[in-house]
Amino acid sequence: MIRILMSKPKEHILKKHNSKLKIDHILCNHNMIRRSLIVFLNLLVLTVIVGFSLRQEINETRLYIEANLNQIKKTVDSLAYRNKRYANTATKSIADFDNYNKQFQVLAKIHYYPKLKEFGFNRGIYPNNLFNGSLLGPGFPNQLIQKDTHLFAVLDELWAEQQYHSIVYNYYYVSHALKYFYLSSKVSVNQFNTTKDFFSKKLDRTSKPLDELQKDIYYTYPYLDFFSKEIVVTIKSPVYKNNDIVGNIGVDIPVKSLIKSITLPEKLKSSLNFYLYIIDKKQKIEVYNGYGNHLLPPIPVHAHLNKYTLIFADISPWFFVSFAIKITILCISLLIIINYMNVVLKRHKFQKQRYQLEAYTDLLTGLFNRRVMDTIIKDIVTENNNKSQPTAIIIFDANDFKIINDTYGHDIGDLALKHISSTINDMTRDSDICIRLGGDEFCIVLPNANLEQALVMADRLELAIFGGYFCHYNIKISISTGCTVIEKNEKLHDALVRADKILYSNKKNKAENKKALQRQLNNYIFKSPPKFPKQE
Repeated sequence: MIRILMSKPKEHILKKHNSKLKIDHILCNHNMIRRSLIVFLNLLVLTVIVGFSLRQEINETRLYIEANLNQIKKTVDSLAYRNKRYANTATKSIADFDNYNKQFQVLAKIHYYPKLKEFGFNRGIYPNNLFNGSLLGPGFPNQLIQKDTHLFAVLDELWAEQQYHSIVYNYYYVSHALKYFYLSSKVSVNQFNTTKDFFSKKLDRTSKPLDELQKDIYYTYPYLDFFSKEIVVTIKSPVYKNNDIVGNIGVDIPVKSLIKSITLPEKLKSSLNFYLYIIDKKQKIEVYNGYGNHLLPPIPVHAHLNKYTLIFADISPWFFVSFAIKITILCISLLIIINYMNVVLKRHKFQKQRYQLEAYTDLLTGLFNRRVMDTIIKDIVTENNNKSQPTAIIIFDANDFKIINDTYGHDIGDLALKHISSTINDMTRDSDICIRLGGDEFCIVLPNANLEQALVMADRLELAIFGGYFCHYNIKISISTGCTVIEKNEKLHDALVRADKILYSNKKNKAENKKALQRQLNNYIFKSPPKFPKQE
């Protein structure tokens, strides 16, 4: 249920300027309830803005981190494809060596370490060896290994290629047939000496192939590396000789170094925990811990490192709490500014409307003045004519108003005018427009009213105004009226002139009737009384 909270002059002024009516819920008349509603709406707006912004921030952060996780996958995949190419090159080199009938010159001397019961080179002994990698194997070296020194030279050239990866990795070649390792880095004598135990176990730690398109690329599950004692993921590709697998080339990637392949802002990185999740084993392997507060549930983001291993990044919710606090402070500041501007704007509109009303309003009676004739009245008449609806006019003025002013003073005259204005304001409809034309002359415009209705209204006004007292002198005031209907396509001025003529005609008739009545009364008073016959 609603109601319009405005006076008739104000309503018409706002209609003239095509403004919307101010409609309030009937409960909003109470200031406390209205303020509570304003506070509620501000909180609702604040919640929506902060919630939407927070959701956008979470989604954008997740997409950003997911893109970085996919970058880790791309880096690992690039190493895998490069490793496969190395294996193909090694396979081709072995075939070329077999087809070359000339006796190969041994490129490096292979040493035997009695204390370790191992063989190899580049383990801190004989530093004049020019190979970049280290050879390791259990027991006494087989003479066939001497021929593979030419393969080591090929591998050195392959592994020396420029690779722009921030991730840490280490290449190796394992010979299944001759049981040795050739590592891409040099190692010391005492770093490891258990290669025999390694070869006594099953060498293949590979998981299933990713798919048929990557047939010769295998990823291992994360495991504890035999040499570095770190958790690593190995990517390996087989090396063939006469269609038999004689070994494989692999690249070891420490799990802890995966995070090095991406660049994250320090604040975001400190709000992340990275870990690997092995799907088959349902095992979780820690990669990087950026935060330790687990009071709130984390926001997980993941990507496939390979078909059987996921890499996860848990985002700390406290990262978004700080963002929510910042956006809340910003929104509160904006709402304060907006509410303040709204108050200032309303005050400005109110003052503007008040100035407009003062320009269109008679200060004494509170009715419209003559200025509305060329604005509001003209628009209403045009609108009614377009709708084929009649518009009636009642013009009236006070009888003997000058006598009241001269006899009792202008203050009493003003009270008489206020009595007339308050009476017509109470008796007319909300759509009727009451105007003080000047002095004691008034006008009422009645939209959607015909001449008969105007005459009835004029009679009621005459009786109501004359029937009331307006001051302590117990005097009354009467009015004379003139009614007409604005004809179609007729100018408003012409209708007013016609109504004014009717008014003065009625006023003249009233004055003549009053004089005739006065003469009859005088004749009755001054005429000798009639004589009646005496009764016997």
